[in-house]
Amino acid sequence: MLTKKYTALKWWQVALLSIAVTAIGGLASGLSSNKEKKLYNKKLKQAPWAPPAWVFGPAWTFNNIFLLLALQRLLKSDIPEKNKLLVMQAFIWVVFFSFGYIYFNKKSPLLAAVWTFTDAALATSSFITAYKADKKTANHYVPLLAWTGFASTLAGYQALTNDDPVLHTKALIG
Repeated sequence: MLTKKYTALKWWQVALLSIAVTAIGGLASGLSSNKEKKLYNKKLKQAPWAPPAWVFGPAWTFNNIFLLLALQRLLKSDIPEKNKLLVMQAFIWVVFFSFGYIYFNKKSPLLAAVWTFTDAALATSSFITAYKADKKTANHYVPLLAWTGFASTLAGYQALTNDDPVLHTKALIG
């Protein structure tokens, strides 16, 4: 249950904060140039159902808006699982901020898949935990749950069909 003192940021403040968080996530991937990232994406075998690369920025901005709204609700709430949800939220942000480094700098499809599956597991666990206590908070995890579920199929495909230079493994599926 939320306390009566719950005050929301304005929608545009959450949107701007989400854009800033998404940009910081992109910067956290390191100093690889856009040209280098595009070349890396072209080298990788992509799932036939993969969207164009430009979709990922807006998708993560959208996800981050809802994660920030969930965080805002949690910080103002007194729900029984608040601390557990805050810890999971912290891990979601750790995965988000470190993914670009693993994917673009280390160029590891296997580690990227582990990061993506971890994000999906955290989104699922957060949704289920929040749903039991406060359905409105749980609804804020739905976009991340849907996106990471979809992204897990892409990451799994890449992990199975590409060599991994970091872990020195060959593709399992040619």
